[in-house]
Amino acid sequence: MITRSVIMGRSEDIFEKIVKDGEKAINEFILSQKSEELFLDFKRSADEGSGSKLNDTDRKNLAKAISGFGNSEGGVVVWGIDCSKNEDNADVPHSKYPIKNVKRFVSWLEGTVSGCTVPPHTKVQHHYIVINDKEDGFVATMIPKSDHAPHQVVVNCNYQYHYYIRAGSNFEHTPHAVLAGMFGRRPQPDVYHNYLIDPAEIINGIMKIRIGFAIRNNGPGVASDLFMNLNTMLLPGENCDCTPDVKEDHWIPQITKGFKKGQVIVNAISRYTLRLAPEVFYTPISILLDIAPPFTEKLIIDGNCGCGQSPSCKFRIENDCKTIEDLYNNFVEKGKNCILTDKEKYNLAIKILNIAPTHKRSNSK
Repeated sequence: MITRSVIMGRSEDIFEKIVKDGEKAINEFILSQKSEELFLDFKRSADEGSGSKLNDTDRKNLAKAISGFGNSEGGVVVWGIDCSKNEDNADVPHSKYPIKNVKRFVSWLEGTVSGCTVPPHTKVQHHYIVINDKEDGFVATMIPKSDHAPHQVVVNCNYQYHYYIRAGSNFEHTPHAVLAGMFGRRPQPDVYHNYLIDPAEIINGIMKIRIGFAIRNNGPGVASDLFMNLNTMLLPGENCDCTPDVKEDHWIPQITKGFKKGQVIVNAISRYTLRLAPEVFYTPISILLDIAPPFTEKLIIDGNCGCGQSPSCKFRIENDCKTIEDLYNNFVEKGKNCILTDKEKYNLAIKILNIAPTHKRSNSK
């Protein structure tokens, strides 16, 4: 399963809040006078999306944001909110100006992104929030830090061919020294985690689930000095257990057992012989979970992974004991009446772990 960090970067955190809370998040920004900052920018559409195409001013603002946020640490643009200065001279949101036919506005933005900068930023995301039957609403545009910076604005405007960075609450021209460093920067890896899940099995009343914890490099650079740390904080009950397994051929492992049954801390760092190419993942650690009643606690497994050339990525597997108990009982009862397919067993493992479905196991080591 390709999955991003639970403890994300600031821009991803803001974007996820907007996706999760919708208009409530927009209202909170205004009520709390949330000022524009390094990772957040508010924009009122020049025509509220009433034209037949994306307004030229909106196109220019999008291009500037892609360059500025992409060349910096990433950020989010919220469309449909107007700002003004407060007594501290900070830009704060004060009014909502919903965009007409917000789904159409998103399609305009999506069709514009590739022509805003050179090189294009391929990881820009948009999320719309519909607030009425006319499909008016707001849009959040998430612009991650780019692996292919620097990005130059190329739309036809008064800052065409300029490079920007985010400085405070503004987009500023990129200083020559910073720009020179960007052009000379080696491609960087972008390392995060995958889950590789086997179908669940019931043996003598004990449900067994094997989880592979993989490290994936999604950046353009080669990753080295890789590491993976796991901590089984809580198991669902006293009859549950956790057995770790570390590939020691390319990894230096350290396994520490806790006071309770199944509590394990696993640390693994790669030997100098292992490097991870772009678009490849490697599975250094797997654990075998034994799940059996009674169920009295949550299931919590914390982890993080990374490499020597990029920030670490934190993640968590968590589910409550009542959900696990219901899934276990349903699985056992169903198994008495028929032979379960591998797909059904796999789906059970996914539900027990409370994670999204896995991707195909390609380019793995």
